[in-house]
Order: sequence, then structure tokens, then C-alpha cells
Amino acid sequence: MPSCKRGCARKCLPCFFCKTTSGFLHGVADYAPYGDILTFMPFRSPCLLLIAILTVAVSSAWAQQGYLVQDLTPDWKVFDDGEYRPFVRERDAGADVVYFDVDVGVHRNAKVRISGRHVEAIFVNGSLVTSGDVRNATYDVDSLANRFPGRILHFGVYASDIYPENLDVSLLTPGVRQATGPEEIVRPRTYFRDFVVSGIILLFILLIVVTQLTKVPIGFFFTRRMFATHESEEVQLYTRIASTTNTLFYVFTSLVIAFYLMILFRASGDRYVLGLANQAETYFGTVLKWGRLGSILLIALLLKVGLVMLMSRTFGLWEYHGFQVVNWMRLMLVSFGILAVVEVVYFLSGGLSVAVYTAFKWGFVGVLIAWVIVFFTKVARRPGYSLFHIISYLCATEVLPLLISVKLLFH
Repeated sequence: MPSCKRGCARKCLPCFFCKTTSGFLHGVADYAPYGDILTFMPFRSPCLLLIAILTVAVSSAWAQQGYLVQDLTPDWKVFDDGEYRPFVRERDAGADVVYFDVDVGVHRNAKVRISGRHVEAIFVNGSLVTSGDVRNATYDVDSLANRFPGRILHFGVYASDIYPENLDVSLLTPGVRQATGPEEIVRPRTYFRDFVVSGIILLFILLIVVTQLTKVPIGFFFTRRMFATHESEEVQLYTRIASTTNTLFYVFTSLVIAFYLMILFRASGDRYVLGLANQAETYFGTVLKWGRLGSILLIALLLKVGLVMLMSRTFGLWEYHGFQVVNWMRLMLVSFGILAVVEVVYFLSGGLSVAVYTAFKWGFVGVLIAWVIVFFTKVARRPGYSLFHIISYLCATEVLPLLISVKLLFH
């Protein structure tokens, strides 16, 4: 493919929007103090930029739509003596589980909202869709119909001491009309969805700001540099690991990983202690939890840098400490940046699969393990030290922190 008119090494994409969008972005690059850094950015691709704009537009439209709320309490059932019967307050108040059905054919484009302080698990057609301190959950009827074949969706809500006053089960139907009786026009709670949308936008803005404030070369973002035989171009980079400007990348990486974990913990309920400690019931509360988790990760990251510097002196491998810190940070930033974008797309599309979020969890662990393998293959080539010496250093600086991180994050 031909190179762009500006003469940079980036290849132009054969996209309908290439000329218009790339021209604008080249203008931004020319204006920026470190314009060449912007040439690597994923959203330079016009297609990805278009997808990002459409995602935000769709999310905003969804958040602004009104819904007619229908109380489903009269449809509650309990399972008694081998059969389902209607929920009777005088007899069944304080029960641990209630059931109700939703007809997919009648309630297309509707949503089911379940909220309560004591909800522990929600089942649909006998399959667990969420568990933990649920508090508030909204499910798209059409999406559930795609996952569970059949005209009827059979819900089971497990909670402690179920009363109509402490468990709200409603059907949200799109449209606006004058409310009558117990029905009212309200908006479903979307604070976490709003947090995800605004969070990913903020991270993209921070990426632009950080790349303009720091003098880290563009090679910092190329993971293939980890496998390069000659490292002459990165010697200066390896000697500046504790500089003030590079600390900005440490802060940004901590926020990216924290954002990734916030969504993962949200989907996991109370499965993890750290996840339960970082859940909130409001938008601003969630933002504060994100900031707190990011601060914790930043401290852990700086401790890891200090550990590498100390142990590299102790084991006589000081010449590798720069390579180890820089490339570890590079892999964390690039890998979790990509994983976070994929996770955001899945979450905003209404993804509820426990298996998918479990895969995201193992993706986190996989990135950490991948770095251990990459670094071992690099340092194992160093002559003059036994394999036992190198493995001992690897265990002290990589394996032990990895095990501690996984234990604390997913306990």
C-alpha cells in the first residue's frame, strides 16, 4: 500500500474515510509538540475512530430513552409441593426465592429490572446469570431470548427475607405515555454504564495528554522491541525509568488496569473481596472507587520498580533492570489497553456471559505470565551466570510479585 502524503512511515488504509479523517489527525499531529508520537495511536485509523464515535452516540441515545415501568410483583410465584403457585404475602413473606415469567413475544424491546439490598443470585431458565451483592440489575429481554431459546423467560431471584417492600421487579417498556395507576415514567439506573462510556473517553484524552507531555519515543509502544537483538536505540529509554515524565505513564497504566478491573469486578458480583470493596451505587462513587483502585495499583507498580532495581543490584544483573522495567510497563500498557477496549465493547453491547468475563480474568493472568516467559528468554542468553542464578532472580522479581498480585486481586 502507498504511504500517506505527509511522508510518514504509517501505511494508509484503503478506507472511504481515510482522506478526510487522516487529514484532520495529521493536523493535530503537526500542532502537537511531539506530533510524531501521535502517529502510532490506534484511533488514527479512521475506521476505529468512526466505531468509537458510533459507540458513544448509541450509548448516549440509550441513556436518554424513557421507559414505562410495570410492577411485576403480582406475577411472583413460589415453588411449593412440587409446583408453582402465586406468591401470597401473608404466607410467603420472608421467602428466599421468587419466580416470575416474561413472554418474549409480548415484551420485545423491553427490559427487566431487578433491584434490592439482599439479592444474592439471579437465574434465567435455570442458568445463573449473576450472583453476589447484585443490588441493581437490568436485562434486555431480546438479548436474553437469544441466549435462552423459547418464548418464555423463567426468572428465579434468590434473596434473603423477600418482601415486596425490599425487592423491586419491574418491566421497562420503551415509549412515553401518561402514567396511570401504579405505573410511572422513569429512567433505568445506568450509572455504571455511564461510568464505562465516560471512562473510556477520559482514558483516550489522557493518552493524548500524556504523549504530549512526555518525551518517551514512539518505540516505547512497539511490543516487538522486546524481542529485538540490538537495543542501541533504547539505551536512553532504559536509563530514564524513574524520571518524572515516565511516571506519567506509570499513572496512566495504573488507571487503565484499574478501569479494566472495575468492569470485571462489576460483572463478578461478590466473587472477589477486592471487587466487593470497589463497588458503589452512584456514578461519582464509582469514579472515586476507580481512582482509589488506580492509586493502589500505582503504589504496587512503583514498589515493583523499586524491587527490580534492588534485586538487579543484588544478583549482579543491573544492566537488565532498564530493559525489565520498561518492557514490563510497555506490555502492561499495550495489552491491557487492548483488553480494556474489547471488554468495554462487550459490556456496552449487553454481554452477560460469566464465561466471557472469566476469560477476561484469565486474560489478565495470561499477560502477567507472558511477560515472565519473555523476560526469561531474554536474560537466559546472558553468559557468565548459571541457570539457577537466573531463575532465582526471576522468582524474586517476577514470579513472586505475580503470585501475590493474583492472590490479592482475585481472592
